[in-house]
Amino acid sequence: MEQIIRSDFIHGYFDGLSAYVADCGMEDSGEQHLVLSPLLGEGSISRLKIRQGVEVVITDMVLEEEWDQYIHEKQVLEINYCFSGLTDCYYRGNRFKSSEQSGNVYSVEDGDFRLVKQSKQRYQFVEIRMSPEQMLRYFEHTDDYRSVENWLEGQMGRISPLQDCVELKRAVTEIVRSPYRRSLKKLHMESKIMEIILLVLEPYTRAPDSPPGAFLKKHDIEKLYAAKGIIAERLENPLSLRELARVTELNEFKLKKGFKQLFGMTVFEYVRDRRLEKGVLLMQVEQLNVGEAAAAVGYNNPSNFSAAFYKKYGCTPAQYVKLQKQ
Repeated sequence: MEQIIRSDFIHGYFDGLSAYVADCGMEDSGEQHLVLSPLLGEGSISRLKIRQGVEVVITDMVLEEEWDQYIHEKQVLEINYCFSGLTDCYYRGNRFKSSEQSGNVYSVEDGDFRLVKQSKQRYQFVEIRMSPEQMLRYFEHTDDYRSVENWLEGQMGRISPLQDCVELKRAVTEIVRSPYRRSLKKLHMESKIMEIILLVLEPYTRAPDSPPGAFLKKHDIEKLYAAKGIIAERLENPLSLRELARVTELNEFKLKKGFKQLFGMTVFEYVRDRRLEKGVLLMQVEQLNVGEAAAAVGYNNPSNFSAAFYKKYGCTPAQYVKLQKQ
């Protein structure tokens, strides 16, 4: 299926979707739901307007055929997170491929995108969409206003991966599973949006002694991000340092030192953290038990998974999931 959407204002994207997908139903809370017709697939896309200029779009669907979208955005700042499903994004002549269990942020003005989603995959993702002006309103009369304004200017026309952390995944999961209704749901979601915004901005608004990647060359940074993506795609069966260095065309020394400098952790620590984070999400979202989650992220022994988890978070995986449900 091919689709063309022209979004001339922040809420125009979802309105354009509704013309293609299905009839749109609305709850008394103001949340809108698009249910896919059987010809397109199954599942739904929902939108809740938090306030004028801010909305959350949540997608959970399986497509019957490839979905090729051509989208023109007048002006938007979007923070998105993908739980599952791979999307090809074409922007300014470059191709970006989404990764599962990861997020991105982008800001565009009069920008054209092409998004390609495949058939027979389950797509689960969250999109926080807002106008750049609304982003700045959150920081009015604060000392960080100028830093946020500079960040927005530097972000314009770029697609940037978000730093992986448990806090980000917890916040987007709580958006999807919000237990509230009506105005309380909007208030709860906006609190989660603010939490995510702070996580996104924290590396840019702080003043470290030595900014991450300050002494790395641009092409080395690109290769290190490629290494990070390869690791995320092969959590169950990671490459050795030697193999990872070879496929990214980096020597082992630069891979180890550069990865630590750019991302603030070693390759081993990153593999461990991503495995633990994915295991938690599998238990929360897919309702897997500890043994099943451990096996799914590459641990042969569930006790090793639990021990690593306890060392990092100070509790067992089962205790952590129970706390999140309270």
